[in-house]
Amino acid sequence: MNAFKQVVVGLDVHQDNAALVLGRACELTEPSCIEAVHACTQLHHQHFEYPVGSFQNSEELDDAVRKQAFGFLDRVCTPRGVAKHQVLDGRPAHALHDYAKNRADLVVVGSHGRSGPRAMFGSTSNSVLHGTPCDVLAVHLNGRGPTPGNYERILVAVDLSDESFEVLEHAGRVSAHCGAEVTLCTVTHDAIAEPTAQKLGHLADAFGVDEDAIYALSGNPVTEIHALATDIGADLVVVGTHGKHGLQLLAGSTANAILHGATCDVLAVRLRQQ
Repeated sequence: MNAFKQVVVGLDVHQDNAALVLGRACELTEPSCIEAVHACTQLHHQHFEYPVGSFQNSEELDDAVRKQAFGFLDRVCTPRGVAKHQVLDGRPAHALHDYAKNRADLVVVGSHGRSGPRAMFGSTSNSVLHGTPCDVLAVHLNGRGPTPGNYERILVAVDLSDESFEVLEHAGRVSAHCGAEVTLCTVTHDAIAEPTAQKLGHLADAFGVDEDAIYALSGNPVTEIHALATDIGADLVVVGTHGKHGLQLLAGSTANAILHGATCDVLAVRLRQQ
Protein backbone atom coordinates (compact mmCIF):
# COMPACT_ATOMS: atom_id res chain seq x y z
CA MET A 1 0.00 0.00 0.00
CA ASN A 2 1.40 3.39 -1.01
CA ALA A 3 1.85 6.05 1.65
CA PHE A 4 0.37 8.65 -0.72
CA LYS A 5 -1.90 8.40 -3.77
CA GLN A 6 -0.84 11.37 -5.90
CA VAL A 7 2.49 13.14 -5.41
CA VAL A 8 3.74 16.36 -7.02
CA VAL A 9 7.52 16.84 -6.83
CA GLY A 10 8.92 20.34 -7.30
CA LEU A 11 12.36 20.20 -8.92
CA ASP A 12 14.89 22.96 -9.55
CA VAL A 13 17.08 22.79 -12.65
CA HIS A 14 19.80 24.44 -10.57
CA GLN A 15 19.48 21.93 -7.73
CA ASP A 16 22.24 19.31 -7.84
CA ASN A 17 20.18 17.04 -5.60
CA ALA A 18 17.08 16.91 -7.80
CA ALA A 19 17.51 13.14 -8.18
CA LEU A 20 17.52 12.80 -4.38
CA VAL A 21 14.27 14.74 -4.03
CA LEU A 22 12.57 12.63 -6.69
CA GLY A 23 14.05 9.46 -5.24
CA ARG A 24 12.53 10.19 -1.87
CA ALA A 25 9.09 10.54 -3.48
CA CYS A 26 9.61 7.19 -5.18
CA GLU A 27 10.19 5.60 -1.78
CA LEU A 28 6.69 6.65 -0.71
CA THR A 29 4.59 5.70 -3.73
CA GLU A 30 4.70 4.14 -7.19
CA PRO A 31 6.32 6.10 -10.06
CA SER A 32 2.96 6.09 -11.85
CA CYS A 33 1.54 8.16 -8.97
CA ILE A 34 4.24 10.84 -9.22
CA GLU A 35 4.36 13.97 -11.35
CA ALA A 36 7.56 16.03 -11.43
CA VAL A 37 7.23 19.75 -12.11
CA HIS A 38 9.52 22.70 -12.61
CA ALA A 39 8.34 26.31 -12.43
CA CYS A 40 9.78 28.86 -14.88
CA THR A 41 9.73 32.41 -13.61
CA GLN A 42 11.24 34.02 -16.71
CA LEU A 43 8.51 33.22 -19.24
CA HIS A 44 7.01 36.23 -20.99
CA HIS A 45 3.36 37.20 -20.84
CA GLN A 46 3.62 39.78 -23.61
CA HIS A 47 5.02 39.51 -27.13
CA PHE A 48 8.37 41.16 -27.85
CA GLU A 49 10.38 41.29 -31.08
CA TYR A 50 14.17 41.06 -30.76
CA PRO A 51 16.03 42.99 -33.50
CA VAL A 52 19.30 41.30 -32.53
CA GLY A 53 20.30 38.13 -30.77
CA SER A 54 19.71 34.39 -31.10
CA PHE A 55 15.92 34.63 -30.91
CA GLN A 56 13.60 36.62 -33.16
CA ASN A 57 10.95 37.16 -30.48
CA SER A 58 9.91 36.30 -26.93
CA GLU A 59 7.90 33.26 -28.05
CA GLU A 60 11.02 31.62 -29.47
CA LEU A 61 12.89 32.34 -26.26
CA ASP A 62 10.10 30.89 -24.13
CA ASP A 63 10.01 27.77 -26.29
CA ALA A 64 13.74 27.31 -25.77
CA VAL A 65 13.38 27.75 -22.00
CA ARG A 66 10.57 25.19 -21.85
CA LYS A 67 12.53 22.76 -24.01
CA GLN A 68 15.53 23.03 -21.70
CA ALA A 69 13.36 22.49 -18.61
CA PHE A 70 11.59 19.48 -20.16
CA GLY A 71 14.98 18.03 -21.07
CA PHE A 72 16.13 18.40 -17.46
CA LEU A 73 12.97 16.77 -16.12
CA ASP A 74 13.26 13.92 -18.59
CA ARG A 75 16.88 13.21 -17.60
CA VAL A 76 15.98 13.13 -13.90
CA CYS A 77 12.67 11.26 -14.23
CA THR A 78 13.48 8.55 -16.77
CA PRO A 79 15.87 6.54 -14.55
CA ARG A 80 13.16 6.44 -11.87
CA GLY A 81 10.40 5.41 -14.25
CA VAL A 82 8.46 8.64 -13.67
CA ALA A 83 6.68 9.36 -16.95
CA LYS A 84 4.65 12.42 -15.96
CA HIS A 85 6.40 15.77 -15.81
CA GLN A 86 5.31 19.30 -16.45
CA VAL A 87 6.81 22.78 -16.83
CA LEU A 88 4.77 25.40 -14.98
CA ASP A 89 4.62 29.13 -15.51
CA GLY A 90 4.98 31.46 -12.56
CA ARG A 91 6.60 31.84 -9.17
CA PRO A 92 7.44 28.39 -7.84
CA ALA A 93 5.45 28.38 -4.61
CA HIS A 94 2.34 29.84 -6.22
CA ALA A 95 2.63 27.50 -9.18
CA LEU A 96 2.95 24.52 -6.83
CA HIS A 97 -0.04 25.63 -4.76
CA ASP A 98 -2.26 25.97 -7.82
CA TYR A 99 -1.03 22.78 -9.48
CA ALA A 100 -1.35 20.62 -6.36
CA LYS A 101 -4.88 21.80 -5.58
CA ASN A 102 -7.37 18.98 -6.17
CA ARG A 103 -4.53 16.98 -7.72
CA ALA A 104 -2.12 15.80 -5.00
CA ASP A 105 -2.08 14.61 -1.41
CA LEU A 106 1.66 15.30 -1.08
CA VAL A 107 4.06 17.93 -2.41
CA VAL A 108 7.79 17.15 -2.18
CA VAL A 109 10.49 19.86 -2.28
CA GLY A 110 14.16 20.13 -1.39
CA SER A 111 15.45 21.64 1.86
CA HIS A 112 18.90 22.76 2.98
CA GLY A 113 17.85 22.84 6.62
CA ARG A 114 19.66 25.99 7.69
CA SER A 115 17.75 28.15 5.26
CA GLY A 116 14.53 26.17 4.88
CA PRO A 117 13.39 24.60 1.62
CA ARG A 118 15.16 26.31 -1.27
CA ALA A 119 12.78 24.66 -3.64
CA MET A 120 12.94 25.84 -7.21
CA PHE A 121 14.67 29.16 -7.72
CA GLY A 122 14.95 30.05 -4.06
CA SER A 123 11.37 29.77 -2.77
CA THR A 124 11.35 29.73 1.02
CA SER A 125 9.73 27.35 3.46
CA ASN A 126 7.09 29.94 4.26
CA SER A 127 6.01 30.35 0.65
CA VAL A 128 5.90 26.61 0.01
CA LEU A 129 4.12 25.63 3.22
CA HIS A 130 1.70 28.55 3.48
CA GLY A 131 -1.33 27.80 1.42
CA THR A 132 -0.24 24.42 0.08
CA PRO A 133 -3.48 22.41 0.25
CA CYS A 134 -1.90 19.07 1.15
CA ASP A 135 0.99 17.51 3.05
CA VAL A 136 4.48 18.86 2.29
CA LEU A 137 7.66 16.79 2.54
CA ALA A 138 10.87 18.82 2.81
CA VAL A 139 13.77 16.57 1.80
CA HIS A 140 16.99 17.49 3.60
CA LEU A 141 19.79 17.87 1.06
CA ASN A 142 23.00 18.76 2.90
CA GLY A 143 25.55 15.98 2.84
CA ARG A 144 23.18 13.50 1.21
CA GLY A 145 23.98 11.12 -1.61
CA PRO A 146 21.80 10.75 -4.71
CA THR A 147 20.02 7.55 -3.59
CA PRO A 148 17.96 7.64 -0.38
CA GLY A 149 16.81 4.50 1.37
CA ASN A 150 13.51 3.84 3.09
CA TYR A 151 12.81 5.75 6.25
CA GLU A 152 13.87 3.71 9.30
CA ARG A 153 12.97 5.87 12.31
CA ILE A 154 10.19 8.47 12.36
CA LEU A 155 9.82 11.06 15.12
CA VAL A 156 6.24 12.34 15.46
CA ALA A 157 5.89 15.59 17.45
CA VAL A 158 2.37 16.41 18.67
CA ASP A 159 0.67 18.94 20.94
CA LEU A 160 -1.90 16.41 22.25
CA SER A 161 -4.83 18.25 20.66
CA ASP A 162 -7.48 16.27 18.78
CA GLU A 163 -5.48 16.98 15.62
CA SER A 164 -2.67 14.82 16.97
CA PHE A 165 -4.58 11.77 15.77
CA GLU A 166 -4.45 13.08 12.21
CA VAL A 167 -0.70 13.70 12.43
CA LEU A 168 -0.11 10.19 13.74
CA GLU A 169 -2.38 8.68 11.10
CA HIS A 170 -0.27 10.18 8.30
CA ALA A 171 2.96 9.18 10.04
CA GLY A 172 1.55 5.66 10.43
CA ARG A 173 0.99 5.36 6.68
CA VAL A 174 4.60 6.27 6.01
CA SER A 175 5.77 3.89 8.72
CA ALA A 176 3.70 1.00 7.35
CA HIS A 177 4.92 1.62 3.80
CA CYS A 178 8.60 1.93 4.73
CA GLY A 179 8.72 -0.44 7.69
CA ALA A 180 9.96 2.36 9.94
CA GLU A 181 9.85 2.53 13.72
CA VAL A 182 7.80 5.37 15.22
CA THR A 183 8.84 7.52 18.19
CA LEU A 184 6.24 9.85 19.69
CA CYS A 185 6.95 13.03 21.63
CA THR A 186 5.33 16.11 23.05
CA VAL A 187 7.10 19.15 24.49
CA THR A 188 5.83 21.74 26.94
CA HIS A 189 7.53 24.82 28.33
CA ASP A 190 6.56 23.83 31.87
CA ALA A 191 7.16 20.67 33.86
CA ILE A 192 5.29 17.64 32.56
CA ALA A 193 1.99 17.18 34.42
CA GLU A 194 0.49 13.75 35.02
CA PRO A 195 -2.53 14.37 32.71
CA THR A 196 -0.12 15.24 29.87
CA ALA A 197 1.85 12.04 30.33
CA GLN A 198 -1.36 9.99 30.52
CA LYS A 199 -2.79 11.56 27.37
CA LEU A 200 0.45 10.91 25.50
CA GLY A 201 0.36 7.30 26.67
CA HIS A 202 -3.23 6.83 25.50
CA LEU A 203 -2.35 8.32 22.13
CA ALA A 204 0.62 5.98 21.82
CA ASP A 205 -1.53 2.97 22.72
CA ALA A 206 -4.08 3.91 20.07
CA PHE A 207 -1.41 3.78 17.36
CA GLY A 208 0.68 0.93 18.70
CA VAL A 209 3.74 2.99 19.66
CA ASP A 210 6.05 1.13 22.04
CA GLU A 211 6.24 2.41 25.61
CA ASP A 212 10.00 2.93 25.36
CA ALA A 213 9.47 5.12 22.25
CA ILE A 214 7.41 7.78 24.05
CA TYR A 215 8.92 11.06 25.26
CA ALA A 216 7.19 13.76 27.32
CA LEU A 217 9.71 16.60 27.45
CA SER A 218 9.86 20.08 28.93
CA GLY A 219 11.78 23.02 27.52
CA ASN A 220 11.92 24.87 24.22
CA PRO A 221 9.89 22.74 21.79
CA VAL A 222 12.08 23.34 18.74
CA THR A 223 15.32 22.72 20.62
CA GLU A 224 14.00 19.57 22.25
CA ILE A 225 12.63 18.16 18.98
CA HIS A 226 15.93 18.75 17.18
CA ALA A 227 17.90 17.19 20.03
CA LEU A 228 15.62 14.16 20.28
CA ALA A 229 15.68 13.61 16.51
CA THR A 230 19.49 13.56 16.65
CA ASP A 231 19.63 11.33 19.74
CA ILE A 232 17.39 8.62 18.29
CA GLY A 233 18.78 8.90 14.74
CA ALA A 234 15.48 9.96 13.18
CA ASP A 235 15.49 10.31 9.41
CA LEU A 236 12.02 11.90 9.33
CA VAL A 237 10.24 14.32 11.68
CA VAL A 238 6.44 14.58 11.31
CA VAL A 239 4.52 17.63 12.55
CA GLY A 240 1.18 19.31 11.83
CA THR A 241 0.36 22.43 9.85
CA HIS A 242 -2.73 24.53 9.27
CA GLY A 243 -1.31 25.75 5.98
CA LYS A 244 -2.32 29.39 6.01
CA HIS A 245 -0.24 30.27 9.04
CA GLY A 246 2.61 27.81 8.86
CA LEU A 247 3.14 25.00 11.32
CA GLN A 248 1.19 25.73 14.49
CA LEU A 249 2.61 23.06 16.70
CA LEU A 250 3.71 22.66 20.28
CA ALA A 251 3.09 25.95 22.04
CA GLY A 252 3.24 28.07 18.91
CA SER A 253 6.43 26.82 17.27
CA THR A 254 6.58 27.49 13.53
CA ALA A 255 7.48 25.48 10.48
CA ASN A 256 10.59 27.54 9.86
CA ALA A 257 11.90 26.89 13.36
CA ILE A 258 11.64 23.13 12.87
CA LEU A 259 13.03 23.16 9.34
CA HIS A 260 15.91 25.55 9.89
CA GLY A 261 17.73 23.32 12.33
CA ALA A 262 16.58 19.95 11.08
CA THR A 263 19.23 17.51 9.93
CA CYS A 264 16.68 15.12 8.44
CA ASP A 265 13.53 15.25 6.33
CA VAL A 266 10.42 16.97 7.69
CA LEU A 267 6.84 16.01 6.79
CA ALA A 268 4.26 18.74 7.46
CA VAL A 269 0.82 17.17 7.72
CA ARG A 270 -1.91 19.48 6.43
CA LEU A 271 -4.57 19.57 9.12
CA ARG A 272 -8.23 19.97 8.27
CA GLN A 273 -9.79 23.20 9.47
CA GLN A 274 -12.06 22.70 12.47
